This record gives sequence, C-alpha cells and structure tokens, in this order.
Amino acid sequence: MIVLLLALAQADPLEDVLRQLREERAAWYQRQRARQERLDGLRQTTRRLEGETAELKTREAEADKQLTDVGAELATLRKEEEVGTARAAELGPSLDRAFAEGKAYVAAGLDYRRKDRLARLEVDPGVHSPGERLGRYWSFLQEELRVARSGEAYSAAIPLDGGRVKPARIFRVGHLLQGYVTEDGLESGFETAGAWKPAGTPARDQAARDAIEILDRRRAPALLKLPVKR
Repeated sequence: MIVLLLALAQADPLEDVLRQLREERAAWYQRQRARQERLDGLRQTTRRLEGETAELKTREAEADKQLTDVGAELATLRKEEEVGTARAAELGPSLDRAFAEGKAYVAAGLDYRRKDRLARLEVDPGVHSPGERLGRYWSFLQEELRVARSGEAYSAAIPLDGGRVKPARIFRVGHLLQGYVTEDGLESGFETAGAWKPAGTPARDQAARDAIEILDRRRAPALLKLPVKR
C-alpha cells in the first residue's frame, strides 16, 4: 500500500512534465507553420518581384534602344537640316529669277486671267520659306501648262478702239491666240500685241465667229485658219 502511494506521488510530476512537453511541442509546430507561411509568402513576393524586375529590365533595354534610334534620327535630321539650309541659300536666287521671268511671261502674253495668274507668283521672301516659294512656283507652272494645253470660250468685257468697252464672247487657244465677237454680234477680232484689234477681213471675221461656235459646241469641230503668232 505504501509502495502504491509512492508510485502515484511520483506519477503526478511526470504527467505535468509530459503535458508541458506536449504544449511546447504544439507551440513549436504552430511557430513552424507560421514561419513556413511567412516563408511561402516571401517566396511568392520574391518570384513576383523577380518577374517585375525582368520586365523592367526588358523595358529598360527597349527604352535604351529607342533612345539610341532617336539619337541617330536626330543626327540625321540635323544633317538634313544643314543640307537643306545650304540648298535653300542656293535656291533663293534661282527662285527670284524664276518668279521674275514668270511675271514677265504672263505680262507679255495673252490677257487671260492675268491678275489671277500673277497672284500665284506673289510671295514675300521674308515671310515665305524657299520650300513654300518653290511650291507656289510649281503651282504656277501646273496652271500655265493647263492653259497651254486647253482651249475655251468665255465671256468678258474687253477694251476696244476709241476708249470703248464692250461685253464679248472670247475664245482662247492655249497661249497662242485669243479672239472675240461682241455680244451684240457687230464686231469681231483678235488680241494683238496686248490690244484687241478688229478682224480686218471677212475671212478673219468668219474664223473668229466659227471658233466661238465650235468651242461653245454649237457646231461641229472644223479646221480653221487663225492668225496665230508664236
């Protein structure tokens, strides 16, 4: 009986120790799980940051390449600008001569929309760049080519001898010739040396009238003998 009591007395401290050990083991496992969860979270964050870092490095490389390309393009543009400036300096005098010759050509030619044609050559070298002036001159040449290749009949008031001005139907053949028949049908003639002169002969009078009728499509085309001066 005494031995049994002694055994029970010794068992109580052992159970306390075992219980404490179990609690510490459970706490240790819990700490391990928490530590593992934190580690897993850190690993995920690390993988995400590594992916973002790789993407940023790729973007950085692309940006560096773009900067290199832009630098090369800027260098090319600067070189082209220098060449353009040099050519503009060379082009200026040539354009001045071309515009002066164009104005003289229109002024000495047929009295056909002269104001509009000269307006294409009205530029200010101090305002318009050589490129703009060249564009204006090209537009002028295109219009003059259209005029040279076309014929038409149109209405306008023309100055006649004696200071008279009469409405007339006018026909034009390129840059070569203009003739007229007054709206009242009483007079006809041709533009000669910057002035409108009477036909002078029945044949020329009939030729002017026939030309207007053909261009107005009131009669079929025909071969006409006109006083063209080249």
